Amino acid sequence: MNTTEEKYAFNLTLFKTIGYYQMIDPNSKKIFGFNVYNVINITLVIFTSIMTVIGLSGFLYKSDNITSEENSFKDIQMLFYLSCIVLGNLKIAITAYNADAIWELLNVAHESFLSNKYCKQDKYKLYNCGKRFARIFPWYFFMFIMTAVAWSVVPIVVNNHAATQNNEHIYMTNIANLRYPITVKAYNTFYKGFYALEFIMVWYSAYGLVVFDLFIVALLQLLATHYEIISSTYENFKYKAENKDGKLRKEEIQKELVSIIVDCQTIYKKLETLYGISRPIVLVYMVGDAIGMITMPFLIVMSYMQNGSSIFNTNVMAFSWTLFVVGIQSYMYCSLLQNVNERKEDVNFGLYGCDWTLLDIEIKKLILLAMRINSSNNLKMKVTSTKLIDLPMFASV
Repeated sequence: MNTTEEKYAFNLTLFKTIGYYQMIDPNSKKIFGFNVYNVINITLVIFTSIMTVIGLSGFLYKSDNITSEENSFKDIQMLFYLSCIVLGNLKIAITAYNADAIWELLNVAHESFLSNKYCKQDKYKLYNCGKRFARIFPWYFFMFIMTAVAWSVVPIVVNNHAATQNNEHIYMTNIANLRYPITVKAYNTFYKGFYALEFIMVWYSAYGLVVFDLFIVALLQLLATHYEIISSTYENFKYKAENKDGKLRKEEIQKELVSIIVDCQTIYKKLETLYGISRPIVLVYMVGDAIGMITMPFLIVMSYMQNGSSIFNTNVMAFSWTLFVVGIQSYMYCSLLQNVNERKEDVNFGLYGCDWTLLDIEIKKLILLAMRINSSNNLKMKVTSTKLIDLPMFASV
């Protein structure tokens, strides 16, 4: 790691390992003037999208030799897969389209992001935030990898215990259970090829879901920490003394307050950029998580009933793990967005908590102006850990 990277709150090597850093780095290798990593990812997005559409087109093709499977839940399972592939591809596409803006957001993690010298004294909070994220990173990545593994293993186990390989009327179980416009016999004959295809699609979907999430988690934690630093700096401003009598001069106070106000507005601009990029994703996320919360319990019950009252089977375990991951994912987004909103609102409390009663009228007016500016910046993503979604969230800001 070079000297510049050492000044970031979190380790950039984490994002280089998963390939997300290269997607937004303007210095990455180019092909025809485009980032080669984005070209590869967009190609995979187009490929997986086309194959998903082809897989869905099979529902319009009804072969005469298809027999309905009693108590089949494959179609419901596929609904959850569709929400994952749509959301994963959307995240990759938005990353590629907004690569320059996302690259600029990385400045939030640099120790020089806040220019005020008193704010810089609390930069240890940023590094503590980075250490917390470093602990979250492997576990969050592990959850999605294990989800993809679970969904990949289920078809192998199920097909080994079911007499469908030579059945011309029943589709063999696959990862996403898409229905291609071919006969059941042809599908079962070339099952290994379709399994490999859906294996690639599901794993790429998991990749698209997790890499963007990790970056958003890091930025939301850092922005909340920056607001916490601003609030603390305002509140403890009366303790910042430099001259011999233990007090700052009027001109120094004005200069430092203006500097803190500028830093606060800089944070707001970064937050506005982040919300502008992530808003469509969060909206789709709520739909995808809702589908997961509804379909997974249903699939668990159906699988339990179909397997002779045994809860220790691959389907139940895979669906239960997926439900757990969806719940963690939903709670994480809601709690982080709520935390940013609360830290942002705390800035005015920090201003009010400073020693403003003993200051000159000009300084009091400046403090009042700062409070009005903070109140007017009413940018919120109204998702909380106690209220999943609020209708004003759909309105443009």
